[in-house]
Amino acid sequence: MASTAHRLRLGALAAAAALALTGLAAAAPASAAEGDAPVIALDQTTFAAGDWAGGFDVTGSGFDPSVPVAEVSIGANGENGGGQLWSAEVAVAADGTIDEHLVPDQSTQAPDENGYPKYNVNASQHLGETWLFSNSVALTITEGVSAAAPEEASADQLAGGIAVQFSGFAGGESVQYTAVLHHWNEADEVDEIVDQAEGAVTADGAGSGGFTVALAGAQEGDYVVIDLVGTESMRLGSAWTSVVAADVAPPAPVDPAPAPAVDAAAPAAATGPQLAETGPDLGIGLAAMALIALGAGVVVMRRRTAATR
Repeated sequence: MASTAHRLRLGALAAAAALALTGLAAAAPASAAEGDAPVIALDQTTFAAGDWAGGFDVTGSGFDPSVPVAEVSIGANGENGGGQLWSAEVAVAADGTIDEHLVPDQSTQAPDENGYPKYNVNASQHLGETWLFSNSVALTITEGVSAAAPEEASADQLAGGIAVQFSGFAGGESVQYTAVLHHWNEADEVDEIVDQAEGAVTADGAGSGGFTVALAGAQEGDYVVIDLVGTESMRLGSAWTSVVAADVAPPAPVDPAPAPAVDAAAPAAATGPQLAETGPDLGIGLAAMALIALGAGVVVMRRRTAATR
């Protein structure tokens, strides 16, 4: 299984790696003329995603022979930045040339609709207080191996297991996987491994398949890296999942209070809307109004009778 030592490294590597990826030149060494820089070339620059097809030859000249090694790096760049995907040391000959066959052990991905990620190869040489950088050679990555996992998962979801799907491997081959839960320790500025799991599944006839992986001890801000390798094709795949806070569930609905039981013997009016207990009783009010009207009629009748006498 591919080591995580050369995994895409962001942040802590920034100074040297970013220069190596972009080809921006540091101060030229005293032993080299101003503006001179090594030049490298690759015999192959197009690869299917996850398949280095036996690797590539890198040749170059213009290195400082007083330093016996140079570092060949593959950089991966996205829309929001990049880092070093993989690197290897190569020997520098007495005439300042390099000539090595390299087989990277990290996976690549086909570009999205915006053309990312982008990959390039660069060589550098550390000359004491200065660095020597070569030109950058762009790689073309075509459709190949694909691995997919949820972009985000809560700690509980991760502990319960997340699904990983893959394609692009050889039909029927065993695909080994390693899933590692990482935590960035801000205080010590180190990447810590919280939990990991590994296993193997058999790809179907089309080279596709899937599995579920569960990791414990995650907290918000952690991340999971899942690496896959076909044991026969040696094709590589990888997927990432970020650990996020769990969604807050909405409050449970409160059941309305049960309606009071209705007495079948009660008058129908008792089941209709009622005034508040502190207001007037409708039946008593009507009776009082009737008595008042009757009393007013009696007074009028008496007044009319007295007038006729």
